Amino acid sequence: MDKKTVFSAKAPASISNLGPGFDCLGLALHGWHDTVRVKLTDAPDYQVTFNPAGAWSGPTNPKANTASVSVMHVAEVSGYEGGAHIEIHKGIHAGSGLGSSAASAVAGALAMNLALGGRLAKHDLIDSCLAGESVVSGAKHGDNVIPSLMGGIVLVEPGNPLVFRRIAVPGNLHLAVILPSIEVLTHQARSILPHHVDLHVASVWASRLGQLVDAIHSEDVSRIGHLVMSDEIVEPIRATLLAPYHDIKMAALSGGAKGCALSGSGPAMFAVCDSAQIASDVATRMQLACSKHGIKSLIRSDSVNQTGATKTD
Repeated sequence: MDKKTVFSAKAPASISNLGPGFDCLGLALHGWHDTVRVKLTDAPDYQVTFNPAGAWSGPTNPKANTASVSVMHVAEVSGYEGGAHIEIHKGIHAGSGLGSSAASAVAGALAMNLALGGRLAKHDLIDSCLAGESVVSGAKHGDNVIPSLMGGIVLVEPGNPLVFRRIAVPGNLHLAVILPSIEVLTHQARSILPHHVDLHVASVWASRLGQLVDAIHSEDVSRIGHLVMSDEIVEPIRATLLAPYHDIKMAALSGGAKGCALSGSGPAMFAVCDSAQIASDVATRMQLACSKHGIKSLIRSDSVNQTGATKTD
């Protein structure tokens, strides 16, 4: 084990709470990612720094940082007793709704595993990634972590993220993604949600989730788009945190998108399209609608990343 070598990994952004798939259905993106570099040290302590070229800088206390917590968890699982220097390059903004904390946790876990010889398979890193994610979210949510780590579209069991299934990705599924310059913190977005749901409403929601998974399997982009807009429990409440929500959604639909919804807790939104050209045009329309509210934004024409976290040079 060469303690002078730097090991690097990147993990993609992700869309979670896909339609009626609250806390259980998510997918990985190509457009944004976080990179974590790990260098092993003899001292048993961990140091965290942020690359100044990144989108933002977060906490450097190793016990309060998603990447370093996942790094330390991998070290514990692997029986490593030394330390490490951890450098984080944030490509995903905080409070974006695009799995920023999950991406850092995933990239950190993979980079540390590489530094320790790559003895653990990706599946064996899930617990470490969830431990890192929980520092920010307060719980081990898998609907951002698992897609970011494994890639693709993933259905996760809430409360037990080790139970998950990857769903085949439709070849004609394209996404327009917008990230308004507003921060919506996960804990804030959760605090306004209802604690109880009517039984009939819950059964309808379950049916719609099943239909959405079937539509994905069937590569029916029109149905996928329709069903991602079928969340009547969570999204209407969270939409109140984003002033241009309705205008962005209408701009996407009028531009040819099959559906449009919040990503995670927002403020990011995504539109479901059936071609790359339509996704590009829709993204531009969404940005224009957002700008009319005096809010700047970043946009991407994107698709599902089926690789997930990877080693980098």
